[in-house]
Amino acid sequence: MKLTVFQFEGTPEELDASQVLHELTQSHNGGSTVVRTSAQTNPIRDGLPLHIPGVPDEGQDIVRALLQNSPASELFVKFMRKTTSWNNVVVRGIKRKTAQPGAPLDYSRYLRLRKQGSPFGGFAYVYPEFSKINLRLNYTNAQLSDLNITTARTLTTGHREYRVSVDLKGDESLAEALRLAKLAYDAT
Repeated sequence: MKLTVFQFEGTPEELDASQVLHELTQSHNGGSTVVRTSAQTNPIRDGLPLHIPGVPDEGQDIVRALLQNSPASELFVKFMRKTTSWNNVVVRGIKRKTAQPGAPLDYSRYLRLRKQGSPFGGFAYVYPEFSKINLRLNYTNAQLSDLNITTARTLTTGHREYRVSVDLKGDESLAEALRLAKLAYDAT
């Protein structure tokens, strides 16, 4: 199989008037598909990008629906865009204990951000509906204070390795969540 991809830029009128483009997109052997895109690489719908960074296709609709109710969906998308740009980061839904073999992952509650190849679990568990980030850090309030982190809180319940949580509420909480996520990523 041979696949050839061309990308052309221009106004819709210029592209429609181009004889060369017309000849290239006419099917001679096999098929061709013409996809029109806007100058924006990820168009916006309902205040959210059409593609939530890092989220697999099977979870896109569910996560978008959860973000509709989020108090800080834009901050959540920024967090996802940055963390999923790091080397080997993958986003996964959760396999429920009651799931049948071959069932798709569940994206309806939270997502796991994981460094592929790491023997550890996720470095962050993120809750789109609440724009909440739980990190694989077992820090105390004193340790957070030493790092000049003011928007995170320590958790007293749940898995002992995931004891730091940040609610995204503004630019400061986003910056601190990213700093802490990088620490958790580097430790896994």
